[in-house]
Amino acid sequence: MRLVKHLTAFAALFLGVAETTPALAQRAGENALTSAEDAFGTQVGNETIGLYSAQNARGFSPVRAGNTRLEGLYFDTRGGGGGQVRMSSRIIGQATVRVGLSAQSYPFLAPTGVADYTLRVPGDEYSLSTVFRAAYPEGESLEIDGQIPVSENFSLGLGISGEHTTTDYGETSYSADGAVIGRWNIGDFAQLIPFWSRTRNFENEWGPLVFLAGEELPAKFDRDLSFTQKWAVYNSDDTNYGGVFKANWDDWRLGIGVFRSVAWRLQDSSQAHYRNVQPDGSAQLQYTRLGRWPLPHSSKSGEVRLTRIIVEGDRLHTIHVNARGKASGTGNGGNTSMQAGPIHYGTPIVLPQPTFPAGVRGREYVRQATFGVSYGVLWKEVGEFSAGLQRTLYKRFTVPVPQNSSTQEWLYNATAAIYVTDRLVLYSGYTRGLEDAPRAPPYAANGGAGAAATFTQQMDGGFRYTLMPGVRLVGGLFEVKKPLFDLDQNQFFRELGNVRHRGVEVSLSGSPAPGLTVVAGLVGLQARLTGPLVDNGTIGAIPPETIPLNGILNVQYGPASWNGFSIDARMSYNDSYMANVENTFKSAAITMVDLGARYRFKIAAQSALLRFQMTNVFDVWEWKVTGTQKQIEPTPQRKVSLQLTVDY
Repeated sequence: MRLVKHLTAFAALFLGVAETTPALAQRAGENALTSAEDAFGTQVGNETIGLYSAQNARGFSPVRAGNTRLEGLYFDTRGGGGGQVRMSSRIIGQATVRVGLSAQSYPFLAPTGVADYTLRVPGDEYSLSTVFRAAYPEGESLEIDGQIPVSENFSLGLGISGEHTTTDYGETSYSADGAVIGRWNIGDFAQLIPFWSRTRNFENEWGPLVFLAGEELPAKFDRDLSFTQKWAVYNSDDTNYGGVFKANWDDWRLGIGVFRSVAWRLQDSSQAHYRNVQPDGSAQLQYTRLGRWPLPHSSKSGEVRLTRIIVEGDRLHTIHVNARGKASGTGNGGNTSMQAGPIHYGTPIVLPQPTFPAGVRGREYVRQATFGVSYGVLWKEVGEFSAGLQRTLYKRFTVPVPQNSSTQEWLYNATAAIYVTDRLVLYSGYTRGLEDAPRAPPYAANGGAGAAATFTQQMDGGFRYTLMPGVRLVGGLFEVKKPLFDLDQNQFFRELGNVRHRGVEVSLSGSPAPGLTVVAGLVGLQARLTGPLVDNGTIGAIPPETIPLNGILNVQYGPASWNGFSIDARMSYNDSYMANVENTFKSAAITMVDLGARYRFKIAAQSALLRFQMTNVFDVWEWKVTGTQKQIEPTPQRKVSLQLTVDY
C-alpha cells in the first residue's frame, strides 16, 4: 500500500507540471525492432530483440566475463553476484551487444563481445511518461519516468516503478525501483551525468530446482501449478550509483566514469531441490539453506580515457589512452544442505520448514588495474584499422580460508575493415583478454566460490553488404577459446577443461518497403571441449547446453495509411543440444512464435501507445536441460500482455 501511495504522489506531482508545460515524447516511441542495427542484440525500454544478450553472446556471457560498459566506460556491475546485470531500467535507455563489425571501432575490445549500456539522460524540457502493463498469467507493473529542467544548464530525471510477477513454477516476486539521474552542462565543452538507483525485491519465492537422474524426462505438468513453499522467501536490495564526466575541446576528448554497485541478501532463505528425478517422478528431496549476507556483494569500478583526434585529409586518426580498475568483495559459502527423504515430482505439496545449522561463510576480494593505449584510423572510402595494447594487474584473495592468485599480463587487440565498394565491407579482428571466471551456483558443493581470472582469445571476420538503402546483410565467422567452468560429477564447481566455440553468424536488418521492418538472424555454433577428463573418457567432447543452431525472424508492418497501427511477429528456433557431460542425451528442439500489435494515438494532446503481445502462441511445452547436473525446467507457457504508454 505504501508503494502505491508513493507512485500516486509522484504521478500527481509531474502531471501537475506537465499540464502547464509543453513536453517531449519519451517512451511512446520506444521500439527495439526499429532501433536494432543488426540481429545480434538490442534492448530498448522493456523490449529485447536479437540472437544475443548481455548474458549470452557466442555461447558465453559478456557480463560474467566483466565486459560491461556504461556510456562506453568500464563498469563492473557484478556486485550483485551470479553474473546478472542488476541495473535499474529507470536509468538505462538502451543496451547493445557489440560483436563482429559493430565492435570494430570500439576502443579496447574484449573477447565474447561487449554489453554496451547507455543512460537515460534527461533533456531540456519538462516531460512525464507512464507505462502500465498487465499480463496473464504473469503479473502487472507500473513505471513512471519524468524529467525537470531545473535551470538552463541542469536537468533532473526521476523514475519509480513497481512490479509483481509469477513464473511457471508459481514463484511470486515483488519489486520496487527508484532512480535519480542528472545532466549538468558545464559551459560549452563539458557535461556531468550523476545517477543513483535502487531496486528492492521483497517476499520473493524460491521455486524448486529439479535435476534428472538419468536420460529420461519426467511427465509434463500443468504449468499453472505452484511448487513453491511459502517459507522459501527472500528479500534483496541492489543499489548502483556513480557519475560520468565528458569534456570536448579542440581535438581532445576526456571521459571519466566512477561507479559503485552494492547488493544485499537481507535474510536467510531456502531452496527445495528435487534430485535424481526418475521418469515416473520419484525423486530425493534436498533442502539447501542460503544464508543472509553479513556483508554485501560490492564493487567499485571506473575508467579514465583521454582521446586525441587528428584529421589528415581523408584520414581520421584517433588515439586513446586509458586507465581502468575495480575493487570488489563477494561473499561465498554459508549454505548448508540436508536430505529430507523420497518425494514425487509433479504433484505440489506443502513441506515443513526445515531448521539448518549455520554454515561457514567466506569472502573473496578482487583488485584489478589496467592501463592501455589504442590507435585507430578511418580512411574515407578505403577502410579502417585499430589496434590496442593493455597491461593488466590482477589480484584475488579469499578469507577465512586463504587462497591467493595474481597475474600481470599484456592484452592486445587489432581489427581491420576494407570498403571494397560503397556497398561491401570486409572485416577481421583478433582479441586477447583477461576475464573473470564464473561463480559456483548455490547448489554446488562449493556454492558461491570463484576462481582466478582466465585468459581468453577471439578471432573473427566477415562482411557487411548493403542490399538496398536501409537494408543490411552481415555475415561472419568466429572462434572463441577459454577455460570451461562447471560442476563435476561430485557437484564440485571447478575447471573442467578448455572450450572452443567456432561458429558462423548472419544478420539481416532494415526496412525493405515503406512500413515494413525486418530483423532476422542465424547462429551456427560448434563447441568442443578438450582436457584430461575428455581424454580419459569421463566426459564427452561436446560441452552440455551449447546450442548448435538457433535463429530468429522478426517482422513488423505498419504503413502510414494504417494511422499508427502496426502488427508484428517473431519466430525463434533453438536446435536440440547435448544435455549431459557424457554426450549420450539430447534436449528437444524448440520452435516458438510470438505475435503482437501496436497502436499509436493521442489522448487529448498527449502521445500514447497501446501494445499487445502474445508469447508462445502455440503453447509449446518442452523440457530445457541445463548444466552438467542436468537441471530441467519447462519452457514458459503462453502469456498475453497489454501495455499502455502515455507521454505527457
